[in-house]
Amino acid sequence: MANYTVALATHRTLGAAVVDVVTISPHQYSNVEVLNRDAAAYLFFRTDGTAPTVAGDDCYVVGPGAALRVPHPNGQPVKLISASAIAYSVTATDS
Repeated sequence: MANYTVALATHRTLGAAVVDVVTISPHQYSNVEVLNRDAAAYLFFRTDGTAPTVAGDDCYVVGPGAALRVPHPNGQPVKLISASAIAYSVTATDS
């Protein structure tokens, strides 16, 4: 598991089947956008403090080359996982 703390955005490569934890600090944004920069693999994530699982219940999913913007409640970290090693970006936003 890799842990990152950023003020606004991070751009990383996720190891296969390994959870990355991204904390946005200070928490001042109402939403977070997760971009899957991979061409083939799916990315799963959660924003409620719970560790995600690949294709797991209650996880958001982002398809290859797609992005998803979701609420970022209470400053919880964004936790991400994929079955493959993939590049991703996490960005805090108010819109």
